[in-house]
Formats: sequence, structure tokens, C-alpha cells
Amino acid sequence: MAGKSKTPARTLEDLTLDSGYGGAADSFRSSSVSLCCSDTHLSYAHGGNCWHLTESMHSRHNSLDTVNTVLAEDTEILECSGQCAKLPELEEDVPWSLGEVEGALRKDEELCVGNASREILAKLSALVSRALVRIAREAQRLSLRYARCTKHEIQSAIKMVLSWTISVNCITAALSALSLYNMSTGDKFSRGKSVRCGLVFSVGKFFRWMVDSRVALRIHEHAAIYLSACMESLFREVFSRVQRSALVEKENGFPKFTVESLEQAINNDSELWGLLQPYQHLICGKNASGKYDLFYNILS
Repeated sequence: MAGKSKTPARTLEDLTLDSGYGGAADSFRSSSVSLCCSDTHLSYAHGGNCWHLTESMHSRHNSLDTVNTVLAEDTEILECSGQCAKLPELEEDVPWSLGEVEGALRKDEELCVGNASREILAKLSALVSRALVRIAREAQRLSLRYARCTKHEIQSAIKMVLSWTISVNCITAALSALSLYNMSTGDKFSRGKSVRCGLVFSVGKFFRWMVDSRVALRIHEHAAIYLSACMESLFREVFSRVQRSALVEKENGFPKFTVESLEQAINNDSELWGLLQPYQHLICGKNASGKYDLFYNILS
């Protein structure tokens, strides 16, 4: 009887985890889809994009390639010669709107958002989208073994990509959002996931973006909650650091933001400058002037 009962269960598992839905890392590699740059971009009927897997995805060192690569100081020379690979630019293909970005910033009462112009929000969105790509690429690498992405892969990717202080804040926000979501089981059909998590960003948009970007063949809803909460917290973190910067002028007690002051403040922050650069290589603990942060290096 025991042998007969195992047969249907095994058959159901095979049907659920076949090559079409992803039950192994080989089936994921055969789809040749990634968040890495490629000259040929494929488009899908639902509007999503995919990128071919690069050799770094099959590298022996995996994520260590991102931080261990020797990069020349003069990136302009590498860029002209085509040796400095860049991250894919998401442009408008991001899982948030400028209105949601403004709402996420206003959620923190300590931030003096004021009347943030659309130009400032668009620039901030473009910069933070690079961090989203970095985290998603690392999560994609971590998901190759079992061809699924859960909150654990997202959390590990956050710790790999972000600095220690920023990653702690983002993971704390993700844990808080997931806790609120799990405790609101009584009205799960009357409210959306974002409301239940206490988030401004749409969890559904992030889930769809992860599916379209092929982060993994199977994506758990907790992974989308973690990623959306992390990015919402990262927006506030970047904005608060820019606001505290001495380079931002104040008018009637409120900071006066411009695109130039935003870029200058980020260039002087060793924890943000490398993270928000357009290059695939992650420059850690150094600002635009080449000065290293001793505290950052000790933690690393």
C-alpha cells in the first residue's frame, strides 16, 4: 500500500515541476533569460523584456565576480573601449510610478519633501532602479539551484549588494511589512497586499516585474513583499541622506532640491555612489572623489 500511495504523489510532483514550470536549474538555464545586458532583447506578448544569460551567471565564483573584478580608476577609458559593462537601463519599465515614489517619501514625517518636482523624482527613480537591477540579478543567481525565489534569496541579495547600514534598514522594513501581511489574515479578501503590508508600492507590480524579468521560474509572494518593502525603504534612505547633506541649500527652513544637488550629495556618499552607478561592477566603500570610507571597509 505504501508503494502504491507514493506513485500518484510522484506523478503530481512531476507534473508540477516539469520543464515548462521549472523544477531544476537546468530548465532555468535553458530559458536563457536574465537581468544582464545583451545586444539582443526579446519581447513578450504581455510587454515584458528578457535578457540573455551571460557567462558570469555560470561563473565559478558567481556573486564574487561583481565585487572582485579589477576595475581601472578611469572608467571613461573602459567605457570608450567597450570593456566596462553597464547595467540594463529600465527607463519606464519599473514597478513603481512617480506618484508612488512621492507617496513613499511623504510616508516618513521626518522627511521634508515639500513640493518635489517631477524632474527630481524622475532622477531619483532612475538612480534607485539601478539598485533594483543589482538586487534582482543577485537574487536570480541565488535562485538558480532550486529554480525558485523566496524571501531568503531576496534577503541574501540585499545583504550582498547594499552596505551594512542600509541593508539593515531595508531588511527591517521588509520584516515589518511581512509581519503586517501575515497578521492581517482576517480581511485578506477585502484589502490588497500592499495595504495589508502597510506599503505604498504595489506588491502586485513587483511580482509582475519579477516574473517578466525572469528572476526565477517560481516566485513566492513573500519575495515580492520583501523586494517592494526594500525598495520603498531605499528610496527614503537615499532621500534622507541627500536631505542631510550640506550641499543641499535651504530656503525658509526647507531644503531646496535640484538635480545637481542630488547628484553631488550622492557623489559624496561612499555607501550610495557605487551602488547607483550604471556599471555592472559594484564599487564598494568609495565616493566619486576616490576617498574610501574606513567604517564601511571595517564592516565589510
